[in-house]
Amino acid sequence: MNNKSSLLDYLAEAHRAQAPIPSIAELSHVLGISVASVREQLEVARTLGFVDVKTKVGIQKREFSFDQLLETGLRYGSKIQPGLADAFRDLRKHIEISYWYEAVPLLTSQNRDALQRIVSRALERISKEPPQIPGKEHQEFHMTIFSHLENPVAKSVLETFWKFNEEAERNLQADRFYLENVWNYHQRITDAIAARDYDLGYRWLVEHMDLVKQRKKTELSQRFE
Repeated sequence: MNNKSSLLDYLAEAHRAQAPIPSIAELSHVLGISVASVREQLEVARTLGFVDVKTKVGIQKREFSFDQLLETGLRYGSKIQPGLADAFRDLRKHIEISYWYEAVPLLTSQNRDALQRIVSRALERISKEPPQIPGKEHQEFHMTIFSHLENPVAKSVLETFWKFNEEAERNLQADRFYLENVWNYHQRITDAIAARDYDLGYRWLVEHMDLVKQRKKTELSQRFE
């Protein structure tokens, strides 16, 4: 490794080489920067999800994922730009629509059976008095459909979206009519996938996404759909 290189460069090279990461004191010597600078850069790497830093264990590499980058950026950015949440919601919508025909043929029989179980479980929750919001089922349904998607960036956007959606749904009051409408579309999507009628499933997916336009602005500001 060349002196004066950044810690992030060093970590990336160590990850590619499957090499262990030395102590902070050793990193200071190898990189030609102070221990304080190493600690500062290491905290950035930890916040971004690139490494774990544990007492008596040392610095451990983590598998690279965009999830932490997106989550950190979205949490910060949404406080500065309130419209960022809506933009991220719209991005998720277009990703699912764009990757539909790539994702659904990859689903296995186990995936198709899982979709039906998810829908049944959600409808059961909605039928309770008072109705329960099937937030976990909503996430499982969509992520199952796109579970075999090979684009890691697209998958990270979807996964990050559902983390924020789960938080937002906890603050909503259950609207039985709306929930039944949503999950009727999910049932239609499931049936279309089971029948290998991907064009019909695509149609139901697009209509389902458009349901968000029917929500009140006050609700839209509280959640991702």
